[in-house]
Amino acid sequence: MTSKSVNNNSAHSRAGEASGSYFSRGKLLITGEYLILHGAGGLALPVQMGQTLEFINNNDRLLSWTTMVGDERWFEAVFSGSGYRIKTASDMEKARFLRQILVNASSLSACPPVFGTVESTVGFDMGWGLGSSSSLISNVAYMFDIDPFALHFSVSEGSGYDIACARSDAPLIYRLEFHNERNLPEETTAGYPGSFPEPVYRPVVFNPPFGENLFFAYTGKKQDSAASVKKYLSAPKPGDRNLKRVSQISEEIISITDIEHFNELLKEHDSILSDLLGEIPVNDSIFKGLPGYFKSLGAWGGDFVLITWKDDAVELYSLLKQKGMDVVFPYDKIIYNAK
Repeated sequence: MTSKSVNNNSAHSRAGEASGSYFSRGKLLITGEYLILHGAGGLALPVQMGQTLEFINNNDRLLSWTTMVGDERWFEAVFSGSGYRIKTASDMEKARFLRQILVNASSLSACPPVFGTVESTVGFDMGWGLGSSSSLISNVAYMFDIDPFALHFSVSEGSGYDIACARSDAPLIYRLEFHNERNLPEETTAGYPGSFPEPVYRPVVFNPPFGENLFFAYTGKKQDSAASVKKYLSAPKPGDRNLKRVSQISEEIISITDIEHFNELLKEHDSILSDLLGEIPVNDSIFKGLPGYFKSLGAWGGDFVLITWKDDAVELYSLLKQKGMDVVFPYDKIIYNAK
């Protein structure tokens, strides 16, 4: 499956013509972190939590925006005219980022500019790294009736796996193919000099029989994904051998039925990344000596870790709490899989 904008929101309609309600999921990347930027395949999982956007259309040439995190009012801004000039904002940095998304979305759309009232509600803590930006970009793409990947690549150097997860009902194997010709105007392309990345992905069945032994814990350290991506892209490209092996691990891991074999593949994956990044895997640092296996997800050093744990879950929760980590989800309480 190549990049497609599939509508999973029944209220979706042509941008600029009607109100709408949209929902996009968050994500976790199990394999392929960093190397996915150079074409390696990665296993990406949509999560149950996401971001809902309620849009009420009007024609007063103002777009009033409110972002809620749960019941908390997190951000407010008013944008004016077709250029979405910032009229008022509770946080100018957030407003400038949102304006960039809106301006690029409008330039990519064949429809009139969108005006009205937006309330966007994020269903998870903004510090968790579960995809607040990607679910926002996906929802704005729904508003403007445009390809979400085109919008993503106009504002981000990330791989776009999170955009695929935002609209997926199942786990995905995701990779990028690179082409010399761009599909986007030069002025709206954020990165990837000399080539345009095309998302290639497909839904897969990932339902390990040891799912009850899988947990996800928030480390308490939020990583700046954009900064991590920029730093990695500036480094020399990894060798084809590493890209191929990580892709193979991503494919192998979806059919594993034995937790020890699963751990071995995670360890091999971490070893490849460790050599490339010059960083010690978390399993050999902050979680050293603990039973099971602990794997960093996404940008190393923060956000969530995947844990394989065969012992009493109460013991795991206690050990993590001692390390200041009290946000822990069993696999079936966070991963979304409609199948």
